Amino acid sequence: MVEMYFDGAVRPSNDDATVGIFCKNSAGEVIERTFRITAVNNHEAEFQAFARAVELAEELLNAGESVFSFRTDSEAVSLAVEREFAKNKRIQVYFDPAFERYSQLPLAFVKWIPRSENKADRVAREALNEF
Repeated sequence: MVEMYFDGAVRPSNDDATVGIFCKNSAGEVIERTFRITAVNNHEAEFQAFARAVELAEELLNAGESVFSFRTDSEAVSLAVEREFAKNKRIQVYFDPAFERYSQLPLAFVKWIPRSENKADRVAREALNEF
């Protein structure tokens, strides 16, 4: 099983935003990825983080992985996945295509976790400080 932690971080003072992903594959290898993004708030960054995590899951699927546990500290993302719907039009731009791809994974689920347990929080914040 692949553990896929994802998080978004935004610095409102200058509009910097990043996505961080911390992933542990079934062999125990750790993959960390960061992306600089455009986001007006943390909520939007979290949905972009979900989209990037799904992209990484697709890469790992092609490498032979088949079970994905996505973990987020965003209740909005976890509820949107559970309900298969995001009602905010601005968020739908990120969520709808990501959810379409997510639903094609053989076995995947999203679990809400507290921020203190989200290993991607550190990755996203460190990336934000580098920009």
